[in-house]
Amino acid sequence: MAGGQESFFPNEGAATLKVLVVEDNIFIALDLEGQLDEMGHDVVGIAATASKAIQMARDSVPDLAIVDLQLADGSRGQDVALVLRREMDIPSIIVSGSLHQVTDEEKAAIRPDAMLSKPLLSGELGRAIGTANISGSPKDE
Repeated sequence: MAGGQESFFPNEGAATLKVLVVEDNIFIALDLEGQLDEMGHDVVGIAATASKAIQMARDSVPDLAIVDLQLADGSRGQDVALVLRREMDIPSIIVSGSLHQVTDEEKAAIRPDAMLSKPLLSGELGRAIGTANISGSPKDE
């Protein structure tokens, strides 16, 4: 921006990402969706269970998934993130109040781009996405 000032819009000039939100708390899911929308990203869906998340990812092929660990029906976000990484090479950002539940082996297999603890601090998700290694993101240019 002219004059050396930063743009008011945090994602101005950056690539729009297709993002899948995997979160069973509807209020948190809608908050994440709102944050992503404000950043200029396209939320392709919100899934509350592992099976729904995997199906949505296969249908929409997102660039990134925001994944909670404890999902509805007792399913686990680690399982979602692992399938997305191994089968579709889709990176994940883990957002959970239970980060201690991810084992070192799961971290090594999932290779999350970030692991953020709930509640998120202002701007934390945007910073994590900005530093993520996402194919087609501005970092790849």
